[in-house]
Amino acid sequence: MSFSHPVLPRLLTGFGAIAFALFTAAGAALEPAQVEFFEKQVRPLLADHCYECHSAKSDKAKGGLRLDTRADTLKGGAAGPVIVPGKPDESLLLHVVKGTAKDTERMPPEKKGPPLRAEQIAVLEEWVRLGAPDPRTDAEGASQVGKVANHWAFRRPVAPPVPTVADAAYPVRNPIDAFISARLKAQGLRPAPLADRRTLLRRATFDLTGLPPTPAEMREFLADTSPLAYERAVDRLLASPRYGERWARHWLDVARYADSKGYVFEEERRYPYAYTYRDWVVQALNDDLPYDQFLIQQIAGDQLATKDNPQPYAAQGFLTLGRRFLNNQHDIIDDRIDVVFRGTMGLTVGCARCHDHKSDPIPTADYYSIYGVFASSREPDEKPLLGPNPNAKLAAEFEAEKAKRRTELADFQAAKTAEIARQLRNKVGDYLLGWHDTQGLDEEARVKLLR
Repeated sequence: MSFSHPVLPRLLTGFGAIAFALFTAAGAALEPAQVEFFEKQVRPLLADHCYECHSAKSDKAKGGLRLDTRADTLKGGAAGPVIVPGKPDESLLLHVVKGTAKDTERMPPEKKGPPLRAEQIAVLEEWVRLGAPDPRTDAEGASQVGKVANHWAFRRPVAPPVPTVADAAYPVRNPIDAFISARLKAQGLRPAPLADRRTLLRRATFDLTGLPPTPAEMREFLADTSPLAYERAVDRLLASPRYGERWARHWLDVARYADSKGYVFEEERRYPYAYTYRDWVVQALNDDLPYDQFLIQQIAGDQLATKDNPQPYAAQGFLTLGRRFLNNQHDIIDDRIDVVFRGTMGLTVGCARCHDHKSDPIPTADYYSIYGVFASSREPDEKPLLGPNPNAKLAAEFEAEKAKRRTELADFQAAKTAEIARQLRNKVGDYLLGWHDTQGLDEEARVKLLR
């Protein structure tokens, strides 16, 4: 399985794909938690219980009410608005699903299925109480082809022409300066004065390593009068191990890196080897690993790792370090699908778990095609070694003790299996003897005696 994307600068903006559609009816940006609540709890409810009669899928929306777009939901139907954001008690939708609306039958109708359960109604109440946050922008049945054509993630970037700034007050030393100076001039602003050398080194050092320059580094830079002094300082900073440590944190945020599993209660909560993935990301940046290899090793490292180069195994922490959701495999796989597509392609695929995606060109069929790939993949209980143990004596002792315990376990299992088999054989013999001794009784009485 491989993924490609033409917009490489999106590397550190995997979560940006959500933002382009997250606006309320009033136009204010939604919080990520609100969007997640709607997409994972509210939208599936509406899709499963309301869309058949109140969406573009029905020939004629009953009562003039459509619930498959944000605008239509707020507008309501022939009876007027069905929700009052922030006021569940005044929202007709809540009264209808509860069966407390006057002159209106409970929804969904009995012929369409059972009424909503109490916990489902509670979800709708909470949604309305929160102000009915709704990221939807277009109709449920919008063309997937149109989504592909218009989706930002599939538009090939085009280099804009470099503006010309013929004004000595707006110095241009490189193309980036040209864009900045042109915009400053258009806005009637003047550029800030050039930074002094001390400030320049501090900025570069903080940007590239997250640390201030040492006094020795500052003295060396100030004493270097060569025109290449700044370039040499930047090269030194890029070659520093601190560079990877500084910038790895951004990708680790995309990869939802943590050293714990979230909600698990009957097993160890920590990932004891999570640091191996963190260290792999740091080293990949310090080694200037090509971006395509950076992604491929994290997604398919088990196919690339060899005895001589086992490091790609560590890269797969990208997939395996997510939450464990009380070991619910469906949620674990959904989390892995989400991190791959949001992190590497800027696509929010998780919504297609329940319905064709509203804004990204992902139908449910595609989601479950990817789901099948993850469901058929196995995560080994015993993690692969990433290199030889530096302490050969301790490693040999560990292997010997492990072999001893495995032998003891195998012997115990074999003994218990034999004991259980023996007990079952005795019970079968007793049953057959009892059946023989009760031949004089009718069959119903014999069965009752031998139960």
